[in-house]
Amino acid sequence: MALDHTAIEPILPEQRLSVLEDLACLVLEQAARLAGKVREPLRADLAELTRWMHCYYSNLIEGQPTRVRDIETALQKDFSAEPAKRDLQQLAMAHLSVQRWAADYTGSPFQEEFICELHRRFYSELPEGMRVATTASGVKSPLEPGVLRTTDVEVGSHVGPPHELVRGLLAHFGRRYEAPELSRVRKIIAVGASHHRLAWIHPFRDGNGRVIRLFSDTVIRQLGIDGGGLWSLSRGFAVHRREYYGHLANADQERSRASADDGRGHLSERGLREFCEFTLNTMLDQIGFMERLFELDTLAGRIEHYVRLEGGFGKDAERVFFLLREALYRGEFARGEAGRVVGSGERTGRSVLTKAIEAGLLKSDTPKSAVRLALPSKVLGTYFPQLFPVGQLEG
Repeated sequence: MALDHTAIEPILPEQRLSVLEDLACLVLEQAARLAGKVREPLRADLAELTRWMHCYYSNLIEGQPTRVRDIETALQKDFSAEPAKRDLQQLAMAHLSVQRWAADYTGSPFQEEFICELHRRFYSELPEGMRVATTASGVKSPLEPGVLRTTDVEVGSHVGPPHELVRGLLAHFGRRYEAPELSRVRKIIAVGASHHRLAWIHPFRDGNGRVIRLFSDTVIRQLGIDGGGLWSLSRGFAVHRREYYGHLANADQERSRASADDGRGHLSERGLREFCEFTLNTMLDQIGFMERLFELDTLAGRIEHYVRLEGGFGKDAERVFFLLREALYRGEFARGEAGRVVGSGERTGRSVLTKAIEAGLLKSDTPKSAVRLALPSKVLGTYFPQLFPVGQLEG
């Protein structure tokens, strides 16, 4: 079948929509509930932790897992002397840098300009030796950041559309997904649809997977269903990696002319509908997972467990926990309140507060400003079990 710029049609499922619409409404409800779980400024710190999570799992999908402790040390400009580990740290830093930029982006995420800028910023952050494209046969060649591919590609079973069509396909992609008649519910359904269609176009010679997940992250934020920045679709796709790739491949299929429910476009509507349903269920799974982690009473219990059994505070463990619990429930508190919080005098309160800060469990913007919970990698396995795979928090 000859292809043209409309080859990504259908851009949304048109048949049997009720299941998808119901799921999209649940996403709206649950994301709004998650956003109200924690107070500022703790929410902002948890949103940064979620960026770590998005970065970790997006790289994991690509077969390049970076240990969380290595991400933490890279942010402190402490890079490993081991080349392979250092490369992974640099990948993580590039990913986090692009995420922070995209978090403030207010333009359309569906336009070629934005999609190319994601790619340009990601690869520009990497050293020259890592700016390479790798063919299916393993041949490497230099990659220019942000430049659309000028060759044809084949990745696994997916044969990308001819490179001459990429720009036209992206223009059609932008027009269709920005259509003013799309309701908010349909735009939520379109998170999965646009994710697949952009993957099918395969705009770049390499780096498409990471760019597309960054793109979807931006769409989710702009739709206001990111729960205050507290959940990651990439984690869900990584946890269900086999199903993710399976549904992507099914949606790659051309329309079955023998089936009445497979739409009228070039690509399979049934495959797209199944990928959208998978994506919406993955969103709900991840929002629910994070909502359970952020239940304040149970989180307080896990914090207490860490302080008493892992923190090494001895007789001061209970008082340290009182300070952390105060920060959890209130978001932050003034240093002068430490004595009241721990139920003792000002000197004792100040001493316990210093211990908690020196242990990295509380932090503040200045030596005199209010203190809030800190989230070093050493506590994540206890505070937030299963957020990252077992064994990935150590250096």
